[in-house]
Amino acid sequence: MLHFVADYEVLRKEFKKRVVIDELPVLVIFLDEKIYAIQDKCPHMGASLAEGSLDSNVVQCKKHGAKFNIQTGTIVKKAQVGFIKLPTKKPVIFKTLIENGKVYLEL
Repeated sequence: MLHFVADYEVLRKEFKKRVVIDELPVLVIFLDEKIYAIQDKCPHMGASLAEGSLDSNVVQCKKHGAKFNIQTGTIVKKAQVGFIKLPTKKPVIFKTLIENGKVYLEL
């Protein structure tokens, strides 16, 4: 099912936006003229990825430093405290669609 997220031009200017669809938090990111969507909940302990940093196609959780590729969900760096690496799962990645200047998310 498709859900409206934002106007393409608005997202292009803001570059990222947190939305909640059916109680599911999603981080929507504009990068290199494409739109990506990743669950806005770090799989490690549930912190918001929207509150973390974004470097190119990698988002970092501010809580324990886990890093994820926004295009694939691949774990770039596991969460850790000091030198101890913590169990980390891949986040959910969602399909996006741009139609008539509007951005939609497929759930």
